[in-house]
Amino acid sequence: MNRPPRYFRSAVLAAALLLLPSVSSSLAAHVVVSGIRFWTNEEYTRVAVDLADEAKYEANFLRADPARGLPPRIFIDIEDADVREEILRRPVQVRNGLLKVVRAGRFRKGVVRVVIDLERESGYRVFSMSDPFRIIVDINGRPDGESAPPADSAAAPPGEPQAPAEPPEANRPDHPKARSASPHRGRIRVMLDPGHGGKDPGAVGPTGLKEKDVVLAIGRMVRDRLARDGAYDVRMTRDTDVFIPLEERTAMANEARADMFVSLHINASPNRKAEGISTYVLSRASDRHSLELAARENGVPVAKLSAVKFIIDDLSTYGRKKESLRLAKTVNDSIVKNVNGRFGRVHDLGLKQAPFYVLVGARMTAVLVESSFITNKREEARLCDPEYLATIADGVVEAVRYYGEKRTLALADR
Repeated sequence: MNRPPRYFRSAVLAAALLLLPSVSSSLAAHVVVSGIRFWTNEEYTRVAVDLADEAKYEANFLRADPARGLPPRIFIDIEDADVREEILRRPVQVRNGLLKVVRAGRFRKGVVRVVIDLERESGYRVFSMSDPFRIIVDINGRPDGESAPPADSAAAPPGEPQAPAEPPEANRPDHPKARSASPHRGRIRVMLDPGHGGKDPGAVGPTGLKEKDVVLAIGRMVRDRLARDGAYDVRMTRDTDVFIPLEERTAMANEARADMFVSLHINASPNRKAEGISTYVLSRASDRHSLELAARENGVPVAKLSAVKFIIDDLSTYGRKKESLRLAKTVNDSIVKNVNGRFGRVHDLGLKQAPFYVLVGARMTAVLVESSFITNKREEARLCDPEYLATIADGVVEAVRYYGEKRTLALADR
């Protein structure tokens, strides 16, 4: 049998070895940056960096470097990671007066750097959400008391990925252009958020009733009732059975410059006797059930909610807790009163606090309503009754109107 010459076999082996680093590098990466999304207006932008799995990361700020033609920028170094080629080739164009572009590069072996080029120095916050893992960056054009970026961050470390040339308009990513909300024209803008949807059914009752369907029905009723009143501009995060990530819901409210954000949910518990109505604001959990409920709504284990520093920081930054507490109490009292009047006694669980991801970063008065326990047979039966859902909706509407009138009067007195 004829064998290839030795020099030929050596050349083939050498060529194969040359290919190994790129292959092993790709396989060795623990996670891949799979997407970059954003929501924006001129005063606020939320950027979400999607990853295939949980990763360690570090975020920092770099001031403008005129000598190198670099703007102020936020960067995030993601360890043990790689990035999809299309993300490398196509930076995300924002250009809204607050952000320029979001770009990514292989900073060094095993480290992906995501860079957010800013038009000007702005307050920002970076945190992560799980299942699936994503890194969220909130940038505030109007800092609202946020501390300035660190003064000792001077210039980019060597090797920072440079911004590729801006692609032609036709080749830019298919992403909604930066858009600003239309003026309120004196109306109060309310963002209703029916929880879950699509692939996420939420809690399921003994007979198979799904939370996602119940809250969508309530949300539509609230919208239709408020829409009859010319004083309100009502939006919904979803008005069909679709899945929307938690970070997108809050971002939609911020992008629309909503005055109120009301997230609609139905409670659940392993204790089938648990019943009642409660309304939440964002904070540390007020009790064990609230912590477990937030973990379920967030889609993460309870243990992952132990680190709540970013949530407490969020409250101190946006300063909406007092207003949210007032609205939450008004909503809860109104629903309980309506249900008691039409259906008899209901257990009033009152005003509570918990670290719900969907409320993180809300730049307006924001509450989350848990109307009845779908896991309780009696309350599930009520939730199947359109009249009961209408009673809950009426309670929300009355509370929103009452709070809205108080807010309008307070603004008029300034």
